[in-house]
Amino acid sequence: MSNKDYMIEITLTMISFFWCWFVLTNANQSLGNAYLWLNGISLFLLFVNILIYDKQVRVTFQKEKGRWLEAIFAGVVGWALVMIASYIIFAIYEPTSANLMSILSILGAATPAFATSVFVNFVTISFAVGYAETMCWARVLEFICDRLNIPITRQNMMRVSFIFTTIVLAILFAFYHFTAKGITNAPGLILVAIMMWVSLNMVAYYNGETRQAILTHIILNGSGALAILMSGGKLLFG
Repeated sequence: MSNKDYMIEITLTMISFFWCWFVLTNANQSLGNAYLWLNGISLFLLFVNILIYDKQVRVTFQKEKGRWLEAIFAGVVGWALVMIASYIIFAIYEPTSANLMSILSILGAATPAFATSVFVNFVTISFAVGYAETMCWARVLEFICDRLNIPITRQNMMRVSFIFTTIVLAILFAFYHFTAKGITNAPGLILVAIMMWVSLNMVAYYNGETRQAILTHIILNGSGALAILMSGGKLLFG
């Protein structure tokens, strides 16, 4: 992997960092601060792997040049997989929520708004949050898998150790939403756990490339935000 590959990720992470800094200083201090930390952790783990460990990074935003239509299509497929899995689980756990608009609304409700501007909220929820969360958890996945000697590749997706690691990280993602965001409703926590589990498996499926998983997260968050607006809700906090 070339230095240019690292620079694409570093640039995007810094953009996300400064956007969250804007949110912190102009909108919601506690939530903006939480996402500053996620971007900071991503960069820290990237530099740890480059400078301290094996000087190789197996996970990054883009490994292959171009192929954006394929990546966007993969993001849509990831969105569909999360929706299908959520529908099945909700049909068993909470049948009244087992429809598309309810699931999307729950997804939107699981991502609190940041400011009194609908535009700022939509950009933050869809893009900054989608990027920061997915990139940070992918970096943590890489760090753990490196320590356990589990290559993040399509061939290793069915290894028990990899499956266990992704399930634990998905549960921790739900716990993060519970503690940092104050999300307490079970359907919302189940949905975000499914979303991260699918995202981490997409990272492995694409052999360490994260843009497909990030696009899935962006589409999910964006569709959830749009569902709130379409249902007559306001994408505002407070």
